[in-house]
Amino acid sequence: MISITVARQATFALALTAVVGCGYDSTTPYPSTPNPAVQDGLWTSSGSSPAILRLAPSQLLTTGDRVPSTKISTASAELFNLNGIAFDTDGTMWVTSEDDSMLVSFAPATLASSGSVGASRVISSVGGSLSSPRAVAFDNQHRLWVANSGNGTIVRFDRAQLASGGAAVPAVIISGLGHPSALAFDAAGSLWVSNSQASKVFSFSPAQLNTSGLFAPDVVISTNGTSITNPAGMAFDASGNLWVGNLANQTVVSFSPAQLSVSGRPAPRVVVSSNAGSLDIPAGLAFDADGSLWVMGGAGALEKFSSAALGATGTPAPSVRLAITGHTLFWSVAFWPRPAGLPLN
Repeated sequence: MISITVARQATFALALTAVVGCGYDSTTPYPSTPNPAVQDGLWTSSGSSPAILRLAPSQLLTTGDRVPSTKISTASAELFNLNGIAFDTDGTMWVTSEDDSMLVSFAPATLASSGSVGASRVISSVGGSLSSPRAVAFDNQHRLWVANSGNGTIVRFDRAQLASGGAAVPAVIISGLGHPSALAFDAAGSLWVSNSQASKVFSFSPAQLNTSGLFAPDVVISTNGTSITNPAGMAFDASGNLWVGNLANQTVVSFSPAQLSVSGRPAPRVVVSSNAGSLDIPAGLAFDADGSLWVMGGAGALEKFSSAALGATGTPAPSVRLAITGHTLFWSVAFWPRPAGLPLN
């Protein structure tokens, strides 16, 4: 397996001011028959040698180096640096492009095979509506939320805007958020945001998500010692626990629904620490259908932690360790078909 070198870590660090997580609809049921045009597996985006990449299910079973089964490039956006990805329920993939502040989508048919394709829709910035965007997430009304690390906002694009593309003015803009780095919806429809520089995570209630402005989050979870240190990707498990990847200390921590119900500085219910170099730059998190947690390292290491390994604080070894050949600067991961039974991130 390819090791992550100091040089690759340095390259990643130069690009870092925050990270993304993948985003999904939080409550709407998934299609009973997934769109066959989108190939099954784990999808991610590489900012170095920019491309959208897929690992097939068979490639996720054992440790080793992997050449992606699908590789898609595009001239529609730069896709360099820190890109977030999210699938809508019909299999359309939306991708943020940080360096040129754009949002692009790829229809299911364009994801069927490798090659260079044009984006199905392109949304460009209007007056800072997109400013170094790094995370995306769909709410339960299929509206797309984007975290802008450049100007500290999260913005909402409604379904009609997504269908049209162009220079769309967001339907809602929430400002004053510092450097939002990841987004995740819980089962109740609250939107959770990580702030990598402030070392905290916070949420906005469904009611707050209907109004533009500068206002206090509904719940703020601040660091307890080093419990939240440069938080990156986030993901909810089937029990409603929020998992957060910490870039600075190579840990993944979880908070219970009770801990997330009020503001404070709770000690994490579980802390998973590095084992023999695991959890290096834990930028993207996603749960699979079996309840295992996949962690995408920024420099290219992809690791699987079984549900049993997540039950208690410790240093469990990943059950699978992968390295994606020829690419680096990874930020988020998303499964298709989307796993059922999760308050998805």
